[in-house]
Amino acid sequence: MKQDEWIKDYIPLVKSIAQKYIKYGVPFDDLLQEGLIGVLEAKKRFREKEGVKFSTYATYWIKKKILQALELERKTSLNALSLDENIDIAQDLEEKPQPEKPSTRINLPKGFPEIEAKVLRLFFEQGKNLKEIAEILEIPRERVRQLKQRGLRRLKPSQNKL
Repeated sequence: MKQDEWIKDYIPLVKSIAQKYIKYGVPFDDLLQEGLIGVLEAKKRFREKEGVKFSTYATYWIKKKILQALELERKTSLNALSLDENIDIAQDLEEKPQPEKPSTRINLPKGFPEIEAKVLRLFFEQGKNLKEIAEILEIPRERVRQLKQRGLRRLKPSQNKL
């Protein structure tokens, strides 16, 4: 029996399985094609000695290929959405001049540790991120994070003792 004739025998099985997944956004023809690829994979791997009917074995491979196609579609759709969002944001930034942030000056109590004060001023007054502050102060980023958190804890009203 030729391969074309052999595959035609399993089209109804592939159609019945693919029909269950049509609501997930992949066109039926694509699901059918993936299912037929599953049939070919099953034929390549099938061993009659295992005591399983070929149609049962093929069902596994048909579903596997269809589910892989659905997963790929989901991932590419999410990536496309993310890409579209990035493009929109970039266009918005190009079109609208950003107003300058007003200079914010934070007042720290006397006796505030100098390194924590530097970190907080760079973060809040100059808008630097932790990585940039780490480069400026020549210390690890994690240390900057710790100093920022410690400084913020010192500023909490419930912890300030006057």
